[in-house]
Amino acid sequence: MNSRSTKRPPWWLIPNLLSLDAPLVALLWMWLLAKSMRVVYMDSYSYWLLAGAIWCVYVVDRVWDVKRHRSRGGDLDAMSTRHQFHWKFRKVLLLAVVSVIIYGIYTAFTVASAALLTAGVSGIGLCVIYVFIRKFDIGEIAYGKNFIAGMTFAFGVSAPIVVESVHLPMSVTDLWYHFSAASDANFWLALRHGINNFFGITFSTVGTVFTNSALSFLFGLLCFLNITGIDLWEKSIRTDLEEDKEACETIFAYGALILAAFTVYLLAYYLAEFGEPVGYVVMVATALLYFINKKRTSFSLDGQRVLADVAMILPIPMWWLFSL
Repeated sequence: MNSRSTKRPPWWLIPNLLSLDAPLVALLWMWLLAKSMRVVYMDSYSYWLLAGAIWCVYVVDRVWDVKRHRSRGGDLDAMSTRHQFHWKFRKVLLLAVVSVIIYGIYTAFTVASAALLTAGVSGIGLCVIYVFIRKFDIGEIAYGKNFIAGMTFAFGVSAPIVVESVHLPMSVTDLWYHFSAASDANFWLALRHGINNFFGITFSTVGTVFTNSALSFLFGLLCFLNITGIDLWEKSIRTDLEEDKEACETIFAYGALILAAFTVYLLAYYLAEFGEPVGYVVMVATALLYFINKKRTSFSLDGQRVLADVAMILPIPMWWLFSL
């Protein structure tokens, strides 16, 4: 038996193996953005619904990755430790996913507001778009897919904060309005209207969230840099060509520079006083990701992934310092 599959993982890798790292990042950034947007109170179920949804998406995505890889004749040992872990325990994890989804749906329809339900439907719409883009963006570094993934993550974190205080152009009730009239009209016409409204709700809600909060879009760009950085570091490990390794480092460095410059622009011309500390937190997180990029050869790929998440979390306490 392969020794790699039987070796006990280090303790610091356990949150990554269990897909708990992304929900933790989401919860902490949701708290940070809520503070920065001067939201006095948020229902606790908003946090747990977000964490549960993100955890389910990450588990299903990793199991799906392995299934696709194996269907193409790929070797499981060639995949990351987290993918091997998810495949080994896929039955338990998928059963837990079903349980979380059932509880989430029950909670959403019994206690959540119409605005929060609308945000949830929009999040599902973004996931559908992500799956569609993923089928076509099949480059070695899928920048389009990564951008949609980063913005979807940022939307999920920001939407529960924003939607309760703004007017949404479309509501979740627009989904089943046409279906309720299906008995009096052509069913396929009602279905077409329902699908149109589904994507109409998605695009209008996403637009409302990001136009009402530049911080949400800025956080999305930071997530995009994080995801793309991991892909570039993985490519750098796979290749034996020195010029390819240097290209991966340079591409990430340019991305970090662009994000830092855009943050400076927002700080100078756009962000209000209460939003400025988040801009500084984003800049520190970007600097930490850049440092990991420069020193990446000192860490394993699993270590790089964990450090990338640490870089998203570690600067958050600095918000108090920047708020003084």
